[in-house]
Amino acid sequence: MSTYKEIRGKLVKKVTADPTPAANHEGEMWYNSTIGALKVAEKVASAWSSGPTSSSPATGGIVGFGAQTAAILAGGTVPAPSPALTAAVNVVQEYNGSSWTTVNAMSQVRTVFGGTGPQTSSVVFGGRISGNPFTYTDATEEYDGTNWTGGGALGNAAYYMGAAGTQTAAFAIGGLVQPSKTTTQLYNGSSWTAAPSLPTGTHASRGSGTTSATLAASAAPPAPKTISMEYDSSSWSTGNPTNTSSAYRGCSSLGTQTDSLLWGGEPFTSATEHYDGTNWSIEAATLGVPGSATGGGGTGTTGLAFGRESPAGAPTRTATEEFTAEFIGAKTVTSS
Repeated sequence: MSTYKEIRGKLVKKVTADPTPAANHEGEMWYNSTIGALKVAEKVASAWSSGPTSSSPATGGIVGFGAQTAAILAGGTVPAPSPALTAAVNVVQEYNGSSWTTVNAMSQVRTVFGGTGPQTSSVVFGGRISGNPFTYTDATEEYDGTNWTGGGALGNAAYYMGAAGTQTAAFAIGGLVQPSKTTTQLYNGSSWTAAPSLPTGTHASRGSGTTSATLAASAAPPAPKTISMEYDSSSWSTGNPTNTSSAYRGCSSLGTQTDSLLWGGEPFTSATEHYDGTNWSIEAATLGVPGSATGGGGTGTTGLAFGRESPAGAPTRTATEEFTAEFIGAKTVTSS
């Protein structure tokens, strides 16, 4: 038997103020009695916009994470005399949505390491600590928004690992200088333990989500650059591939397994993709300057890219770009 709603449709809501855009669905209508207008929800295009520059001295290898308005830029390398060629740094900067500020440095210099969590409760681990010859660290440090304190050491030192989770529940995913690139490790806020192996060994993957619903996407060769893998609290599985075949991409570090972004990469590209838990789709919005190895902050709707390497060279290393995802806005309905 048909219901009233199925026969007549839903009633148009009468409100005194437009609903919050995120609460609407495309095509939903309502009557705003305050202004005497019929409104309809419509999609608004996504976009990248330029933000302020950072003053970090690092010229490569930085790690970034956090929210679009509360992010961390940490570590990296600066040029050094031969034979080292590069030297790791421990510099840390915070972003508040309008400017970058240098804050307390990490105790350990490091580059291409793991880092995850919100700005005031984050954790960093592993990484490379010197140039030629390369040396590495298994050290973990926790940040409370002001100070850095030591945490439990990684079971296996690594660098170029993927990272996901929080300060008290973090994932180290793959990486170099481990028994295998399939190695993963879990942190509980005090110590690391071995976790289930990846189906494909990777380094330079990008992680988001929690330690019970994790997304690890993209990788550097020899693994497929388009690889995408998911963890469900007990095992890893291979998901649908990304559309863009580039390594060293940026990601929304506070995204989820069902709502995350990837952007940029090498070969240098400005492409941006969104993951909905099943498929990757190309966003219409592209980075203002193509680049790779960008620090990544934000969620699946609010990305933050900074510290990139690009064909434009040094000027873009300090550049910041903010992503606003496609969202639902309100349009006044007029009679024709």
